[in-house]
Amino acid sequence: MKTDWYKNAVVYQVYPFSFMDSDNDGWGDIEGIISKLDYIRDLGATAIWFSPLYQSPDYDYGYDISDYRAIDEKFGTMADFERLLEECHRRDLKVIMDMVINHTSTEHPWFRDAVSSEDSPYRDWYIIRKGKREGDRLLPPSNWESTFTGSAWERIGSSDEFYLHLFCREQADLNWDNPAVRDEIVDILNFWLAKGVDGFRFDVFNMFSKVYPIRDDDQKDTFQTGAQYYVDGPHMHEYLRELNDRALSLYDSYTVGESFHPSEEDAHAYVKKENRELDTIFNFAHLDADNIAGKKFFRKPFDLRQFKKGLLDPQVSYYRDGWNTLVLENHDNPRSVSRFGIDDRKYRYEAATMLATITYMGFGTPFIYMGQEAGLTNTDFRSMDELKDPVSHFVYDLMKGYGLPAKLAFSFIKYGARDHARVPMQWDDSVNGGFNKGHAPWQCVNPLYREINVRKDLESDHSVYRYYQKLLQIKKNNETAVYGETHEYDHENRRIICYSRTWKRKKLFVIGNFSSRRTKYRLPELMDIPELLISNYDDVKVSGLDIELEPYQAAVFEKK
Repeated sequence: MKTDWYKNAVVYQVYPFSFMDSDNDGWGDIEGIISKLDYIRDLGATAIWFSPLYQSPDYDYGYDISDYRAIDEKFGTMADFERLLEECHRRDLKVIMDMVINHTSTEHPWFRDAVSSEDSPYRDWYIIRKGKREGDRLLPPSNWESTFTGSAWERIGSSDEFYLHLFCREQADLNWDNPAVRDEIVDILNFWLAKGVDGFRFDVFNMFSKVYPIRDDDQKDTFQTGAQYYVDGPHMHEYLRELNDRALSLYDSYTVGESFHPSEEDAHAYVKKENRELDTIFNFAHLDADNIAGKKFFRKPFDLRQFKKGLLDPQVSYYRDGWNTLVLENHDNPRSVSRFGIDDRKYRYEAATMLATITYMGFGTPFIYMGQEAGLTNTDFRSMDELKDPVSHFVYDLMKGYGLPAKLAFSFIKYGARDHARVPMQWDDSVNGGFNKGHAPWQCVNPLYREINVRKDLESDHSVYRYYQKLLQIKKNNETAVYGETHEYDHENRRIICYSRTWKRKKLFVIGNFSSRRTKYRLPELMDIPELLISNYDDVKVSGLDIELEPYQAAVFEKK
């Protein structure tokens, strides 16, 4: 029977490449993950989301899958995964697998067969179209853009045909209009669910359905050319219901979808319980409060009002008929404590704990990215050679192509690079931050690992990890923290974020100083003088309804 276990869950994300290398070959692996399961459980997590462990040539580091039913040998074997699953469940940790099913690797046997012959039975598993002739030139079938590589079309050899790839050219989009493709996806989901997997994170799920026939996009004010024809497409809700009916609902599973710029209407519809589609989706709008139009490489002054709107609006929108997620970091975003105008050298502990408090005390399931719980910071990359992410290199080359000096282009990339989240985990101050025993890791190590690492944090009087433990105990066990309705106060305030959570006759009041200045604030009168549940400072200065908050101070009060 399907239950709502995810509503009391805390999810910890592991990026396997960089978590722990047990065999000293430079790659993280399953054995390394198993060795750290107690650390994850003791934090307060109740589930682990694993970024892809499947067989992959790694053009996009696991998100280009060449076999959905095989574990990549650099991580281990299927037997190793089954032991990981067993060890997680023995610790009451649910297992959530990343499922990348908008596209496959171009090295997947399906794709290789599809492009080998026009008569291939897999030809219609992908989106293949003839190019357009303009004189002697052969142009792509449409002007659609890829997120990663310019044109979304790649020519097939010397033929007149192209295949669609909305991300890397090594990631060919599947044709979800083909029932055989959907049958195969259902079988893959059931394969893992039968093994005991507890849920899935669906990568860029709202791009499954495209608008046909393929045509040029003439919109001028769109965030990406072609997006109107492949975001929230005409069959999205139908396809999600099919996955639910034929696989997900047959188990006590949980789903969270990564959406690509969805409309507000569709975003809400995806999580409405009555629609039987997804349990939750990620909402990232608050993470755009320090960049221009969601382009994370282009920094702008941090806008707290935009952050508050992005964080709190979904909590209000989904409250009656859906569920929400609460996110600060993941494998696609820089470290949160190094963003939003924060001085991560002076206020690392204060800012890390404030961000956790104001985020995770909201309505929804917390998602924590590995290392976030120890206050890990961005990496001071020295050159493009230290960056592995294909997006970083594509945008860097694009900027130089537009005439930006290499040094300036590199400074843009350093600000928003996904690579910040993907460097090896900093466990201690030994070689390579304790990630392994000294073999050169696949990605460079943050040079601050001797100063900032998990062991040092655990030994500190001001431990981010220890604060997370206390905060998550409240989040999981306080009914108001789980089920309460969110109400924001003083949205226009440029330093303070404050909101309440109300459940039955109880109320939580969450407040944070999102600045490096001591700031006075007047508590809402309806709160009276409540009991302090947690603060990231030893003292909270309250006099009547007036509170004085230290730099990046956060506090949670309860009124019973």
